Amino acid sequence: MSGGAEADVPALSCTDGLEDTCSDSTAFAVGCVVRLVGLSKSEFNNHVGRVEVPLSPATGRVGVRLDGVVWPIGAGGGCSPRQRAEAAAAPLAMKPKHLRRCRYPLPGGPAPSVLGSIPGWAIVKVLGERGWGLQDAMAEQISAYLRIDFLKGTDTSITGCSSYRGDYPIEVALNSKEDEWWISEAGSMPGGVGREFLTFSFGALPLRVSFVGVRIPPMPTGPLSVRDFHLEVPPQGKNTETAAGLDVWCMVPSTSEFRTLDKGALQEFALVPPLETTAVRLVCTRNAASASSSRDDWGPDCIGLFQVAFA
Repeated sequence: MSGGAEADVPALSCTDGLEDTCSDSTAFAVGCVVRLVGLSKSEFNNHVGRVEVPLSPATGRVGVRLDGVVWPIGAGGGCSPRQRAEAAAAPLAMKPKHLRRCRYPLPGGPAPSVLGSIPGWAIVKVLGERGWGLQDAMAEQISAYLRIDFLKGTDTSITGCSSYRGDYPIEVALNSKEDEWWISEAGSMPGGVGREFLTFSFGALPLRVSFVGVRIPPMPTGPLSVRDFHLEVPPQGKNTETAAGLDVWCMVPSTSEFRTLDKGALQEFALVPPLETTAVRLVCTRNAASASSSRDDWGPDCIGLFQVAFA
């Protein structure tokens, strides 16, 4: 196992949240899905992985392989030689105190309750015939009003961007091809720093969004690849058109330090707590060349990526 990073773990809430709180290192069995948090190497924070090597009594660490959890490597397209090499690399050696166990939606699973409410089965139990005395059928209807569907891949569309160079239609950012890309217009990121974004819509009704994935060309072929980014959502009560017109989108605080690694796979990030929204902006603030430079004002004057995915 490689020792390149250490992370820590968030928790699972009783309100259908994303994570489980674990104080026992034995909870991180092989196959457990985790996210990394609290690392001094901050570029690893919030990345998603899977435990591949059990806890070593000698080192007090487990082996975690990043990515390929939500979106299997090679799914929806070919797998490049570099991606195959990345997938074959030794897993990261992680201390259990730096892991959080993640839940992710299973195909066909029940819709969760909205954040801030208790699970549907608990609503029925509390309000129904064994609780406050409402008919169970009525309690089920109340529970249904508090459910929210998980986002599916087919729910996502790209509705706009801050700028683009025009190499390809902006919709190509939803596919896994590595010969198509979105790049902002020249001059939009002086010194490799700025604010360029893609806007994604999930439909008319809010959906639960638990993960975001970003694919980039790694260095040395990707100096303008997005390195630092965050997410924004429309404020409550405003649709995407109103929010776009007023430019009143709100940053999601938990995404303020999302950072890509220098690798070619679709990099997976956990959203904790998950979002419940009709739309998201992915806002790019620094490209790879600028992030790797000792100067704050040096880098290509645009920014780009291959692919963005949500789940």
